[in-house]
Amino acid sequence: MKLPSLDHHHSNISPESALTETARDLSQWMDQGNLWQGHQTPNLTRPVMSTGYDELDKELPGGGWQAGLVCEMYHQGMGAGELTLLLPALAALSQQSRWVLWVAPPARPFAPALAQAGIEVNHMLMVHPRSYKEAIWCMEEAMRSGHCSAVLGWLWEWRKSHIRRLQLAATEQNCHCWLWPQTGYDPSGSPAAFRLKVGRPVEMAQRQTHLQVELLKRRGRWPGKPFLLDTRTRHSA
Repeated sequence: MKLPSLDHHHSNISPESALTETARDLSQWMDQGNLWQGHQTPNLTRPVMSTGYDELDKELPGGGWQAGLVCEMYHQGMGAGELTLLLPALAALSQQSRWVLWVAPPARPFAPALAQAGIEVNHMLMVHPRSYKEAIWCMEEAMRSGHCSAVLGWLWEWRKSHIRRLQLAATEQNCHCWLWPQTGYDPSGSPAAFRLKVGRPVEMAQRQTHLQVELLKRRGRWPGKPFLLDTRTRHSA
């Protein structure tokens, strides 16, 4: 379909009449649902899981983590709270019969801490591929298999074509996919549906109880402003 132009149907139409007619056409397009407005969130058909944090749920389209979409997580080094945001979701997902796959984590997860967060560690799988190519293959095949409820990946190299492949694989089986690019934030964009930055607050008094979160990209809505998230408000997903 084609948007109406200001010169419209007649070359001798006045600018005022052209604008009036164009506005009327645009109004009809909006009524028909053929024109997307920036403040609108599209209808969601994917399963959505609460993040376990009400403040974060409000910032995400649909009110939580959407299945079948890739989310890139950027953090300020180890211990920046990069996993804290996912603990409620991982606890819920680990209760399923499917696996939660960890690919190339920079450190071995501390099983007692995961169990204390309600995560069923017997449903966790960890893989350390020998190469970037193997890692991408492993994540893609794991999601396509339908045997994984979530795939988490940490890699030093990210190619946009591969993220597109992972996005397609996640969509096929409604698998959650969280990625931690170790190369830092790429401002040129990404095929990932969500890009999220998490770190510790500047104020020392808040560093143990809060995280600073920023939605750099969220499909269907504009990027968000940084906000403080009180981790003590965590509840079950």
